Amino acid sequence: MTRRSQRPKNTTYIRLITERLPRPDQERETEDSEEDRVVHFEEADTSKFTSFCQTTLWIIAGSTLVGFAISALWWDPISCHASAGSGSDLTRFSESSNGKINLYTPSRSKTKIYLDDHGDENENESFDDKIEECNPFHQKGLLHYNSTDPGDNTWRPYRKDCKPSNLFGQLREELIYDSFHKDRADGKFEWLKGRTVVLIGDSIDRYHNLDFCQLLSRLPGSTEEDPIEVPNPQTQTFYIEADSPLSPPPWHFYPNEPLRPPEDWPKDDVKLFEFQTPIWDSGKVNANTTRPRVCLIPKYNFTMVNLFSWGLDPKDGGRLYANISGYFPPAEYRSRVDNILKPTLERLSVALENPLIKKPDLIEMGSGLWDLRSWSEEDFKIKGEKPNSYSDTAFTDLSNERLEWWKERQIKAIKHVSEAFDQAETPILWRTLHHVHRHYWVAFNRVFQLDQLARFNIENLKKVDPILKKRLRLDEWGALMLGQEHHYRDVLHVGALPGGALWGDVMLWELKRAVEKRGYSHYSP
Repeated sequence: MTRRSQRPKNTTYIRLITERLPRPDQERETEDSEEDRVVHFEEADTSKFTSFCQTTLWIIAGSTLVGFAISALWWDPISCHASAGSGSDLTRFSESSNGKINLYTPSRSKTKIYLDDHGDENENESFDDKIEECNPFHQKGLLHYNSTDPGDNTWRPYRKDCKPSNLFGQLREELIYDSFHKDRADGKFEWLKGRTVVLIGDSIDRYHNLDFCQLLSRLPGSTEEDPIEVPNPQTQTFYIEADSPLSPPPWHFYPNEPLRPPEDWPKDDVKLFEFQTPIWDSGKVNANTTRPRVCLIPKYNFTMVNLFSWGLDPKDGGRLYANISGYFPPAEYRSRVDNILKPTLERLSVALENPLIKKPDLIEMGSGLWDLRSWSEEDFKIKGEKPNSYSDTAFTDLSNERLEWWKERQIKAIKHVSEAFDQAETPILWRTLHHVHRHYWVAFNRVFQLDQLARFNIENLKKVDPILKKRLRLDEWGALMLGQEHHYRDVLHVGALPGGALWGDVMLWELKRAVEKRGYSHYSP
């Protein structure tokens, strides 16, 4: 991609997208648009015409009082330009969703012009970058719920010109048709072919993976309480169990001394570590809930894998989780990426004969609930108080020390994932936190404080890191779920409807956007 040259002074940049579109108050005639064109106007280039306009007006002004009045009112050179370009018609102005100014000129070849207001967002954007379509998930709207039609659970923007995505519903209809017919439906999702999505987070992401795969294979009329599966499912989902050839071998802090705990492990709990290590290695104690889960759509050779994490950097070497069913080390976020996720993708790529699995097309990250739980457990322990969801202890503000601790580790985690998967055109989404039911592990105010910090950190990273500026994006799923607490599985986990379907729609929209920006190309194996 060509880098934009440094902006000269006294220059106006105007992006023109020539589209065969009517004005906003008319019916759309066609959805085809011509190639983007960028026009670079310099003041020097228009000075002669401007001078002519002004000189003519002053001559009139010298002869008549009316001419003087006109010249005093019409002195803006840009007005001269607009008049010259559009005859006697007035240019229509409106503000677009991306903060730029749209100028609709009612000429025969309808032209939509995007004028950079500050230039910050597009400072490093090439001249031939296309303006993106409206992102419905970044618009004000409502979440439509349908208990018996998973594909009809959609985010519906209030803006009339920003349509709902509904990619999830369309994909579901196509795959259900394929389940009943030997002649498959036309592949409207060719862009999905050979794509890989990676999720790095907690049980929220595990359910996203599971719900996405299962809902695609459920018939209309299904409910969460009474699901009706299609007879020939077009999706496959499974855990990678500890004894699977797809699973990397057990990880130890010291490979030559597997029973030796990490240096920060509590000294008085060494025996516990020695006792638990063989259990962790076996993966037999309900470990499936925290082991990698895979979703496949064979028709498109699509793969989605999630890695379970225990927060960004569990204290005391992960001691808090030693007795929790399903725990196995390493506990630290980056270490799990290196020692579990990457080896798993390598093995999957061989088993599925798809080397592109090692180079994801979309990565989503998230953390927060386990970090909050560890702080809550610590607070109640310090106070000698039994955990209680109505205790003020659970709802105290997060200290500056904790916020700085989390900020440092979130930034490290994002940069590490960017380096571990260094395909610069692969977006990295950060999943926003959702509002939960009352629970002392994840108090309302603390969830909000941590979510705000995550957003703040990402905004700053995009300003200072040119690579992450292009890659980092927010998945607003958590914010869009506000008010849907009555559709949760429990106090923390959202239900498949509408939460799972909504997430699937967001993910597909972001993946399609990423694939389109790459010209539908694939990475080299």
